[in-house]
Amino acid sequence: MKKFLLCIGCGGVLFSLCHSNLQAQEVTFRWFGQACFQIITSQHSVIVADPMAMGGYAIPKDVKADIVTISHEHSDHNRVDAVAGSPIVLRGLGEEPIERTIKDVKIYSVDSFHDDTQGSQRGENAIFVFEFDGIRVVHLGDLGHTLNEAQVEKIGSVDVLMIPVGGRYTISGDQADRVIEQLKPKMIVFPMHFKTAEAQFLPHSGDEFVRGKANALTAEGNTFTIDLKNPPQELQFVVLNYK
Repeated sequence: MKKFLLCIGCGGVLFSLCHSNLQAQEVTFRWFGQACFQIITSQHSVIVADPMAMGGYAIPKDVKADIVTISHEHSDHNRVDAVAGSPIVLRGLGEEPIERTIKDVKIYSVDSFHDDTQGSQRGENAIFVFEFDGIRVVHLGDLGHTLNEAQVEKIGSVDVLMIPVGGRYTISGDQADRVIEQLKPKMIVFPMHFKTAEAQFLPHSGDEFVRGKANALTAEGNTFTIDLKNPPQELQFVVLNYK
């Protein structure tokens, strides 16, 4: 495992782990802890998935969103009040699955569970799928089980995957590997909801999950940018820092 402090080149493909001005066909991901990601499309639409405010995990006050998605109604995933602006809020556990187009982003949800006992322990969980800039980005929320064939089919082809790996309240490493085999993401896997200094209650860290995997890297910061003009040719595993 190597730590990358600056922008890196891999086989001619440029990835940015540093803050940069958005240019055409760049998509930026920022991780704020637990399952909370900010996604910025090339058209400057801003999505915040599973917002939280927990201990040292916090969304910066200047982060405004157009869209907020909530995978389930636990307090480390549904803190809409932590997001600035006047976003459209999509709560995944409504009566019907979500299917919306907001600005340049098509969004739909896929029903799943927070545990491996059909929700009897921790309830339901919504997987969110985002389509924009010709790619499909999948946020698995607090998935607690491997997927069935119907869920894999509904999710469809995946380019970028945000997957919990910390265990106890979600799937852990072996199950996450199985889900990755099921979904076959093409570009990037972002581990999330794992053990850190702010989440000591989780058994497993992001570095544990990627240890021994090819094309794995750990960022010093919390930001990662993909240049879609030069898309990744091989799957990358990227562990972000919440700070």
